[in-house]
Amino acid sequence: MDQIFLSDGNTLAARWREAFPRARLVEPRAAAEIDGAAGALLWLDGGRIGDRESLERAARRALEVSPRVIVMRPAPSESEAFALLSRGVSGYCHLAASPAQLREIAGVVAEGGIWMPPELLRRLVSLSRRVVSPEPRDAAGVSSLTDKEFAVASLVGGGASNREIAERLAMSERTVKAHLSSIFRKMDVRDRVQLALAMNDIPIAKES
Repeated sequence: MDQIFLSDGNTLAARWREAFPRARLVEPRAAAEIDGAAGALLWLDGGRIGDRESLERAARRALEVSPRVIVMRPAPSESEAFALLSRGVSGYCHLAASPAQLREIAGVVAEGGIWMPPELLRRLVSLSRRVVSPEPRDAAGVSSLTDKEFAVASLVGGGASNREIAERLAMSERTVKAHLSSIFRKMDVRDRVQLALAMNDIPIAKES
């Protein structure tokens, strides 16, 4: 999948180029004129956009070009993340995300998942626990998980990142990703956001 960074900057940031050597830099207003943009993953540089209204407007324009848009911000916030995700963006991350993190985010979004920073995911779970009164239940598919998969799923439920899971379970990040793929399939969830909600017995919306 092509990676296109929407930014008014003159050059690709070094970490963007390291993550995706073939990435392209395009001015936000020119995205619709780029060949293949509709099938690309668009990274919106929110570091050059000041107020929330302008950011949401830029995100809407990007979504008109491609259904896969990730917004990058220098100071991610919970309210902004929820507002943008509710409008259809597929990801929201820190502008200074490392090359490895960028590749991880791209992988999740390419598979149809949603990405948000682990700390915001933890807050989402905490908020959902307060505002939702879930019926006691065993999250669908949990009984089919192996011990290792259950350990990984439980840590995701607590908002842990792949790196944190790998360190705590003494395994590689590649192994964590392999376990997550199996967990998503067995539990019929799309991404780690839905998995976290499921592991906390919080009802999740499924596409019909």
